[in-house]
Amino acid sequence: MFFMYTGLSLLFIGAISALIFAVYEWRKVDNQGGWAAFGALMVVFSAIILAIGLIVSLSTHSIQIAKSVELEKISSFEQTYQARSDNLTSQFAHYLAEVYPDHEKDIFSKIEPGKVDVYLAKYPELQASKTITTLVEQIQLLSDDIYKQQLTRAETIRDMRYNIRNPWVYQWVMPSGIIIPEK
Repeated sequence: MFFMYTGLSLLFIGAISALIFAVYEWRKVDNQGGWAAFGALMVVFSAIILAIGLIVSLSTHSIQIAKSVELEKISSFEQTYQARSDNLTSQFAHYLAEVYPDHEKDIFSKIEPGKVDVYLAKYPELQASKTITTLVEQIQLLSDDIYKQQLTRAETIRDMRYNIRNPWVYQWVMPSGIIIPEK
């Protein structure tokens, strides 16, 4: 892949060189120092292209490292929100198990965070309890936060994958120790 981008860069430089040479030959008044001046112009032009590419690559390198740190932060937030949601769901199930008869305790012990709304609809008398409605609202907010973290995580992974495939970045500058998860 590196050789493909290097080849494309050289092709681009060659095309620009031919254009500059044509303009130079068309505009020159006398022929003194023509090829030497043209060579010096090409060296300066190539050095400028290389410097710009290196600056862009180093910037992308820094961005890639920042995205890696951000991905770790997002994952920790997601785990924290999930743990809190599971805790609130177990509180919800415990409360229901105390309120309802023994034959329904088994049903309530298997409650999942995403299905708490179903129990409120199935047992309308639960809506009268302020404790239950507060728990359900908190679980829903945490579920929304988990979903937002998952979207942010997917966006960060997408950006990191693009940085690795970006044709305008020297790939040998990119950090090699960063692992990009599949999901």
